[in-house]
Amino acid sequence: MKHLVWFLASLVLGAPALSQPAVPQGVRPGAYMDHRTDGASVVVEGEGATAHITFYRSSVVRVDWLPPGRTPDSSFAVVQSPEPEIEPTVHMGPDALWVRSPQMTVAVQKRPLRLRFTDGAGRELVAEVDSGFVARDTARSIRFSLTPDTRLYGTGERVPFGLRGDTLRMQNQAHYGYSEPQLPMKINVPFLTTTGGYGLFVDNPYPARFMLGAADSTRMKYVTPGGEITYYVVGEASIPEQLRQYTWLTGRQPMPPKWSLGYIQSKFGYETEAQARGVVDTLRRKQVPVDAVILDLDWFEHMGDLRWNRKAFPEPFDMIGDLRDRGVKTVTITESYITRPSRLFEPALDSNFVGQRPDGSPYVMADWWSCDECDVALLDVTDPAVRDWWWRQHPPFMGSEMAGFWTDLGEPERHPADMQHHLGPRNKVHNVYNHLWAQTLFNGWHDWRDNQRVFNLTRSASAGTQRYNPTLWSGDVASSFEAFRLQIPFQLNVGLAGFGLYGSDLGGFTGKTSPELYARWMQQGALSPTMRPHGSDTPTEPWRYGEGVENIVREMVRLRYRLMPYLYTLAWQNHRTGIPLTRPLFFADPSDERLHEVEHSYLLGESLLVAPVLRDSARSRAVPLPEGTWIHYWTDAAVEGGRTVTVDAPLAQIPLFVKGGAIVPMRPVAPHTEAQPPDTLALAVYPDSGRAGFFSLYEDDGRTLNYQDGAYAVTDLTQQLRPQDDGTADLSVSVGAAVGTYGGQPEARTVRVHVHRVPRAPARVHVNGAPLPERLSSAAGQGWRYDPKANVLTIRFQGPIHESHRLVVDDVGPIGHF
Repeated sequence: MKHLVWFLASLVLGAPALSQPAVPQGVRPGAYMDHRTDGASVVVEGEGATAHITFYRSSVVRVDWLPPGRTPDSSFAVVQSPEPEIEPTVHMGPDALWVRSPQMTVAVQKRPLRLRFTDGAGRELVAEVDSGFVARDTARSIRFSLTPDTRLYGTGERVPFGLRGDTLRMQNQAHYGYSEPQLPMKINVPFLTTTGGYGLFVDNPYPARFMLGAADSTRMKYVTPGGEITYYVVGEASIPEQLRQYTWLTGRQPMPPKWSLGYIQSKFGYETEAQARGVVDTLRRKQVPVDAVILDLDWFEHMGDLRWNRKAFPEPFDMIGDLRDRGVKTVTITESYITRPSRLFEPALDSNFVGQRPDGSPYVMADWWSCDECDVALLDVTDPAVRDWWWRQHPPFMGSEMAGFWTDLGEPERHPADMQHHLGPRNKVHNVYNHLWAQTLFNGWHDWRDNQRVFNLTRSASAGTQRYNPTLWSGDVASSFEAFRLQIPFQLNVGLAGFGLYGSDLGGFTGKTSPELYARWMQQGALSPTMRPHGSDTPTEPWRYGEGVENIVREMVRLRYRLMPYLYTLAWQNHRTGIPLTRPLFFADPSDERLHEVEHSYLLGESLLVAPVLRDSARSRAVPLPEGTWIHYWTDAAVEGGRTVTVDAPLAQIPLFVKGGAIVPMRPVAPHTEAQPPDTLALAVYPDSGRAGFFSLYEDDGRTLNYQDGAYAVTDLTQQLRPQDDGTADLSVSVGAAVGTYGGQPEARTVRVHVHRVPRAPARVHVNGAPLPERLSSAAGQGWRYDPKANVLTIRFQGPIHESHRLVVDDVGPIGHF
């Protein structure tokens, strides 16, 4: 993390991978010999290999290719089994075997044995081609067709956003102070979403190369030095549906604690208790909302001892409690490396709890960066006994109020090729190491605090890690605009790999951050899934860059807190569907080919379009807009979409657009999320003559797991502009009855509706059929007022939360003004 990264020769794919017996060279399926059915599965035997075809759902099919004598590997990623009602039909022909579900068909070519996948209408999705499956010694490969117009996305931290033509190294690896694209990065998920009507997931944890039309634009090839070939084809036309099925298969992200969506203050590092308390004091005094402070390496004396440094933090539990009482959570960093000075070093070695050398002795590595080139060992978290022992070290230093974890170096960062683990050699466990560590902490936390949500800030992941609720970040990025530009395609591809919560070290981790870079990066962070500045060589606090930047950042943090109901609902959508909080622009209109090329703008949910300024001194930005009306957030100017527009971007403003017809829920700004009043709801309404607006607001207690048992509420919000014969329009806004209950839910609430772009004061305003009075101020009571300078109509009313309310505004002016 704060050091030179070890680029080890052991990271090459040719390193020894397996201890199991090898197969003969060049094993291929050969010709069809026989088949049998077993429920959802069809087993097709070839001369040289066997294909197991299993329908998990009507649109999700699994294929296992196995040489003689082999069985499928157990999966770290998949948590589902075939649905019981799925029983495909099988039809035999002279040249092929057809295995059908209502949505997909697997055509099994007999000579040679190959598989081809079609949708319910018979359109080919993807097919095995050329030599298809090949086994050579311990290595495996599989080849697929790739049609000319199919686009490819996902797989983790990738640049550029579109992957076609690339060769991907599927191997988690950290990079220190990067400014240019690096391959591989730390999040590798062999799941492709495509515009070809299918998703493709290769369930193999070993390091691999995924060639996506690189050598041959009509072919994809997956090559791995170990494990067996298991892959899934998801036959869904849209990428959101592919993602929905993949996250059903591998697990979806639980709801995060609401505080983790607030502003998180971090740096390398707050060296003393006084510094940690002081930064919170300053944030409060300067009226910058904050929900958490993170402590880096200085909280402990030696890496791996999991014990407070009492010289620097004499009363840590008093500090944690005092900060908690002010609405600020405390999170500390931990690693799975134990240095020799640590109190746990010798016990770990004595118990064989660390990675081992081939002769079975503990693998002790020299010249570790955190302790003046001391020795270090890596915990073997693949061993259940080690996971149990390591978890039991956590509660004593965490006390009763620690809010979660910051886990670092989990690629693992330094991982020799000949290291052995409980589950096998290095290559078998490298990519899933952090996955197992996250699982350990997730399960331990819920055993310890059985009804509290877990927070785990971590930088590495593999397929399925999302179900352990990680908040991912992009690692030790350089402080430069070049590095900043990488973060948006990273964020988009990580989201399409199944992860909803992802961010970066805002401002950059290494090097000196300019005030302009800090402001621009913080603007983007305020409109992303997580907002956390962090750095080692440069300040991370807003006031360190002058009053102007401080004011810019303060307003962006406050905007984030106003948007908290919207952001929290997006987290719920991610939990329910697997759709990430930040989405590619083509989600708004998949038929618009130009949107598929966009990698530096994104949608935040369906209603907001964010176009960060990614170049130094830029004061304008070209923004591609999907079809429809888009409202410039800062000016309320309407812009017709379907084209690229150039907008002004003064330093104080990130280009931000609201979809015409949107209704965006907001809350009043407060010092922290728990202080935001649950009985007050603001609705930002942007009428559009071409469309109605709809949003389902999600609410729960923000802390517990009770939502899993139905303790939450959903409120439907709608708005509709209705043209009249005289050229004017009436506006209706509905706040539906909250469906559901949860702890702390208010009985009634105050609703403030802010209608934008209203050309004149309305004729009448009614709520539930009763007229509302015009008031000079909407600070108290029910009523409305019109601001002619801003062209904003504000309406305030109260009512029971479990009753629906309908607001009608008569004659809001000439419809053409919208």
